[in-house]
Amino acid sequence: MQYGKYIFKANLIFSNLLLLSILFTVNATAQLLPDNGQAQLRTEFERVEKALRTTARSKLGGLDDDIAALQDYPLHPYLVRQRLYRDLTIAQRPQIETFLATYAGQPASYGLRASWLRYLAEADNKTVFLANYREGMGATITCQYLQYKLEDAGNPKYWLNKVKPIWLSGQSQPDECDPIFKQWEAAGMLSDSLIIGRMRKAATSGNPRLVPYLQKKLPKRSRYLGDLWLSVRNAPDYVLNFRRFPLNHKEQETHILVYGIKKLAWQAPGKAVKAYHYWKRKRLFNQQELHDIHRAIALSKAIEDEPDALAWLEKADVKGADQDVKRWHMAYLLRYQRWGKVLALIEQAPQQVQQSNNFAYWRARSLAALGKPEQAEKLFAELAGERHFYGFMASARAGVSPELLHAPVSRTSDQVSEVEKYPAAQRAYEFLQLGRQFQARREWHYLLTHVDSAQLKDAALIANKWGWYDQSIISFTRSGYLNDVEKRFPLAYASQFSAVGKTYDIQPAFAMAIARRESSFMPDAVSPAGATGLMQLMPGTARYLAKKNLKRSTLFEPEQNLQFGVQYLRYLGDKLADNPVLVSASYNAGWRKVLNWLPASNNIATDIWIENIPYKETRNYVKAVMAYRYIYEHQLGTPSSLFEQLTNSHIPAATQIDHSGQQLQLAPR
Repeated sequence: MQYGKYIFKANLIFSNLLLLSILFTVNATAQLLPDNGQAQLRTEFERVEKALRTTARSKLGGLDDDIAALQDYPLHPYLVRQRLYRDLTIAQRPQIETFLATYAGQPASYGLRASWLRYLAEADNKTVFLANYREGMGATITCQYLQYKLEDAGNPKYWLNKVKPIWLSGQSQPDECDPIFKQWEAAGMLSDSLIIGRMRKAATSGNPRLVPYLQKKLPKRSRYLGDLWLSVRNAPDYVLNFRRFPLNHKEQETHILVYGIKKLAWQAPGKAVKAYHYWKRKRLFNQQELHDIHRAIALSKAIEDEPDALAWLEKADVKGADQDVKRWHMAYLLRYQRWGKVLALIEQAPQQVQQSNNFAYWRARSLAALGKPEQAEKLFAELAGERHFYGFMASARAGVSPELLHAPVSRTSDQVSEVEKYPAAQRAYEFLQLGRQFQARREWHYLLTHVDSAQLKDAALIANKWGWYDQSIISFTRSGYLNDVEKRFPLAYASQFSAVGKTYDIQPAFAMAIARRESSFMPDAVSPAGATGLMQLMPGTARYLAKKNLKRSTLFEPEQNLQFGVQYLRYLGDKLADNPVLVSASYNAGWRKVLNWLPASNNIATDIWIENIPYKETRNYVKAVMAYRYIYEHQLGTPSSLFEQLTNSHIPAATQIDHSGQQLQLAPR
């Protein structure tokens, strides 16, 4: 299909052209174009897009024909949107409202309605604002909407009732909300309990600087609650200042005490126990609060391996407790290889818990340790038929090869082609070709949330065909079809991993497993902590390895990121004697933390050590990377004895290493 076929007559009025183009784009399902034609259209799209950014507003009309010429190009709505943004005036109301109605909920419309409403509010165009308002527009716009409604309300109480959820936030709200807050408060709808509730949110999970402001709204006899919240938030051991808690407001002070004792438990469990015993005598805590306090103290003591940890775990491990309490109870018993108690704990657990992967594995391990090999072998054999860390560990103990259970997804080319023709899929593809990953993912997410569940597998196959591995993996997960192992664990960047792996003596399967777990091969991934790119490197780590300053953009280049990621694995391997478990844990949590987690004096079985990793994230990370590494070894056709090694090795005691971690020696058990 040639570019000339997309040229339309250039004498149409923009508003009519816009309406026609929108309707055409939505109602027609365009075919995917041959890439040679699309390449020309992409170039023209970028040219017009740039012109829309740089052309003077008074001359924007001169671009209308260029926009129209790209009417059949999948990204045409984004040009229309940009044209509207540049001339966001009441004169454009018909075009703006038509666009918003046509692309409601689609990425092309994101942000436009909010901008339109902000413009209308600034212009004080109440009628048009109310006609265009939709729920969920954020506090600023919602407050403006309520203000307009209250101006003409015959029953203001109806609208004032909608103010409460906006006010009851742990964060400061915008100034635009002040008028309705004042009206709401003047109507007597702001109670002390609401003030105290918001203060609690601000102190525990919001903006603590909001507490003094709220404190002033309380009667003098209640203002001390704000001081207590801030004191305990800043120093949890304040709960030991018993005289500072007069219990004039028992319920509110109990919330503060529970919050403080739980927080203190992770800093100084001994002090938390002292506070707990004192305040428990006051009969302040309900059953759930007791569960929460017991859990915090028990888990903290178990992780720190304090002498009374088991007693606290037994106190915490009761009906109604969080699930992780029983898991930590079991892990602590495993640490000391109290196999009889481990088995009893598991067999007394609810049936659903007994059947979970980790409990089933440790039940078999307990039976083997207690001299019941036949029962253990039967359980190991059953678990060996499952594709996960514990299944692979069970396989090694049963002496059989782990089961990958690979079953390629079965879909016809027509089924896949149907999804590939959807406008959202085409837009995602075009954004990919333009190197705009973020925008491509927004369109893809819209696609995944608007196709039939059966078509999610088609979407996964399409993304895989495009080499868009992270979205293929995500799409398979959303579909619930997890047995196409080859596509869920793609050989992305395999040649690069192989080449760099040879340079640093790192098995490609290991590095690929790390990348699969870290980012699902998403080259522009950024974590909340700032870890960047394919292998989620911290910029500081990359600079250290490179021994020079690096632009952060360098880490978005897959080959560069991969290079530094594999180099970092070599760095960790040198510190940790190439132990894959310790290296994986260190990649996630940092090697200094991992050294602190080593047993104090006696070696410990590798699987038991993994079960006792303090951080849930790192614990799950290590299990996943080990499983993924085995899968990639199989994918790459390299023989693997990984899980046999894990079942026959131990983690060394801290006494076997020096402070730098340079002398770690791992011997077979």
